[in-house]
Amino acid sequence: MQIISLTETQFRNYSNIHNQRNIAQTIEYSKLPLYDKYKKLYLGLADSNNYIFAATLILIKNISPTVKEAYAPNGFLINYSDSNLLKKFTEELKKYLKKEKVTYLITNPMFKYRILNKNNKIIQNNTSILENLYKLKYKNIGYQNEFEKYDIIIESNNFLNSIYHNFNRNTKRNIKESLNIGINLSKCSINDISEFYKIIKKKTDKTESFYYNLMNTYNTKDNKMEIFFAKLNPEEFLIKIKKIYESELHKNESIYEIIRKRNGKMTEKMLNKKIKSDKTLEKYKEILNLAINLTLQKKESITVGTAAIIKNNREIYFLIDGYNEQYRNIHSTYLLKWAIIKKYSNHGYKIFNLGEINQNYFNTTNKYHGQYMYKIGFGGNIIEYPPNLLLVINKPIYNLHIKIKKLKQKFNK
Repeated sequence: MQIISLTETQFRNYSNIHNQRNIAQTIEYSKLPLYDKYKKLYLGLADSNNYIFAATLILIKNISPTVKEAYAPNGFLINYSDSNLLKKFTEELKKYLKKEKVTYLITNPMFKYRILNKNNKIIQNNTSILENLYKLKYKNIGYQNEFEKYDIIIESNNFLNSIYHNFNRNTKRNIKESLNIGINLSKCSINDISEFYKIIKKKTDKTESFYYNLMNTYNTKDNKMEIFFAKLNPEEFLIKIKKIYESELHKNESIYEIIRKRNGKMTEKMLNKKIKSDKTLEKYKEILNLAINLTLQKKESITVGTAAIIKNNREIYFLIDGYNEQYRNIHSTYLLKWAIIKKYSNHGYKIFNLGEINQNYFNTTNKYHGQYMYKIGFGGNIIEYPPNLLLVINKPIYNLHIKIKKLKQKFNK
């Protein structure tokens, strides 16, 4: 077997069926403007009959006149558990890249290093794969940032009601409340990028043009970016929230009447019920005032939340979501996520990647703990990925490159 160059069609066909498929190991990813000046290689490990056993997209850039860096985004399309195949692929890849005058390769493999459940207990361990990669001279170079290590993913062959059953109580409540106040969902076009960006810009370091280019590039039948809005009609909103407020007010008054008849004597259960109703009533009162002001100011529907996804074969990847800060109590992103899961589950999608979480997600004092609680509320598992890896292709040039780099760092101090 040896590494051969693949056509775009060959690579697309292979990447579409591989179980390691992801949004970066695609033709679309290689065509992002970010990589315009990179050399693109679509490579496959093939036998004498041109049967492909593994493949990868490689992006090459010049670091200096003598140093070339190769990058395999999100790892290789290979069965990482097959140690013999991985060894052969690595050996042949090194030979091929050496001919391309590549100095070293960097990759961030996306195999499931460990899988943890919502209680942070390990339910699957694939640490032996990483140990095997170390034996093949891949070096651990850590994570680029504190959000690169973990994703939360729902994988299910079950019916929708089973997926919903795994949501936690808070998630279900927020979805129900959003439905009750009349939120409508709409799919957007590339012309709506500006409105989308206004809502999510505080959550990202990317520019508006980045998302425009992303949506423009991921626009094929195999890999497609889509944006959804949560819309609210002011008049409908006022009618529904008024009804909800009055219902909770009646419940609160009934509790108070019971307490009055008992001369203020309350059981612990009754006390908790009153405290909960008081808090709920206060929240609905705040939303009611918002609805009243909204009907005085606006007549047309307003966008209260948004979510962007990328469809990759049978996986839905939640790229980013956000809400209009003025309407944060409406919890529109909960309903958006559930609506998207329902829509694409009915179209045969089985994997819903809710996106990254912070490395210190389980620490309640971490400022990103709320992000973790929001995503884990949808009932997925925590997927831990291995660190970024470096594979030296040309050792003499690489060693010289590192020496020069260290000297520059020392001089700059």
